[in-house]
Amino acid sequence: MYDLAIIGAGPGGYVAAERAAINGLKTVLIEKDALGGTCLNRGCIPTKSLLAGAKVYRHSLDSAALGITGNDVKYDLAAAMHWKDQTVSRLVQGVEFNMKKAGVEVIRGSAFLESPKSIKILETDSLVHAKNIIIASGSEPSRVAIPGIEKNDLVLSSQDLLCLKELPKSIVIIGGGVIGVEFASYFSSLGVKVSLIEMLPEILPFMDAEMTGIYRRTLKALSVITNASVTSIEGGIVNYIKEGSLSSAEGEIILVATGRKPAITGFGLEKIGISTGPKGILTDECCKTNIPGIWAIGDVTGKSFLAHSASAMGVAIADMLAGKKASIAWHAMPWVVYGDPEAAGVGMTEKEAINAGYDIKKVSIPSRANGRFMAEKGISGQGLVKLVADKNEGTLLGAHLLAPYASEIIWGMQYAVMNKARIHELLNIIFPHPTISELFYDALKALL
Repeated sequence: MYDLAIIGAGPGGYVAAERAAINGLKTVLIEKDALGGTCLNRGCIPTKSLLAGAKVYRHSLDSAALGITGNDVKYDLAAAMHWKDQTVSRLVQGVEFNMKKAGVEVIRGSAFLESPKSIKILETDSLVHAKNIIIASGSEPSRVAIPGIEKNDLVLSSQDLLCLKELPKSIVIIGGGVIGVEFASYFSSLGVKVSLIEMLPEILPFMDAEMTGIYRRTLKALSVITNASVTSIEGGIVNYIKEGSLSSAEGEIILVATGRKPAITGFGLEKIGISTGPKGILTDECCKTNIPGIWAIGDVTGKSFLAHSASAMGVAIADMLAGKKASIAWHAMPWVVYGDPEAAGVGMTEKEAINAGYDIKKVSIPSRANGRFMAEKGISGQGLVKLVADKNEGTLLGAHLLAPYASEIIWGMQYAVMNKARIHELLNIIFPHPTISELFYDALKALL
């Protein structure tokens, strides 16, 4: 019998498996598809590989002010796809190596929960017995019911876009969340005409409202249509209602990026009585389900559709099962939007802090006040740093950044928010100069 069996080898499952094995637990990892899950094979990594190329292309066209002029700069989609595929392949091999090195047994097959302590592998009809089980089955695209969406070859998913053979001249993207915005940034950087349709009043609704307004201005190369309700799709035409009027947007292809939903069917949750809700498997703050010995992490819980949050949950459970103290910093889970520039944040927005009853102090500073930013982006660059603090306690509640390298910088503020650091303590950090990170130092000074 195994100490721990994990269903799903995405960033939650394989990270949990490695940590558990290192902690001395006899661990098995079950995956019906590819190691790395959606994130590594069809999500985070392939999209970032393509975005990297699009940014280089766009910057090469806009670099005359920096003294760089290129002749006949071209974007080769086939080469970009090859780069993407190579990147994914090498990283999958890395996951396989790490599982072997840690001593994790990997079973390729479809898992089905026979009991709270046993899992059937459907392809072989064999049973795996374990004292504890982690469900890390991930999520799948959420397809909205729009007339004309079915049997329409022009309507694609984000996974379909990762296999394009040629660039379209135009695209309509339905959904202004992270997936929709990142693909909008990718295609517009390559000169594709992009129409982005969002039913809410603003794109990226989780972002601080002040930052969202600036972020939208960075998307000047495309058409952003908010407060719009899509009514139907006719071929490449998307019909929508905005302010009571019927309008339409047309593209050679259409991306439906209306979010993802937990993958909770087909592996026996009902058979053993695991409780689920509209957002996924129900768990407590420690990721325990209603069945003793069974845990759920990542997208399948509906709590956070982020790869690093799934990993954090998995690490915490692996430590708990090994008798170590562990917790999950739900209040300090960072997010990133990989556009150009990047946006990142952690903790509360201004609105969230006020709604939570805090007497807040806030500060916003344009990224143009930063030397590194000006050296690379110039006066026309758009960006912002914003901090939200508890005025009475002097602790940091939220940090938000729209600037190059935001994804690489936000971890420091995550540590600060997680540990309820005081502003005067954070000012003891020595930020290298010149760096984008100095924006946080300037904002911290302004909070005193």
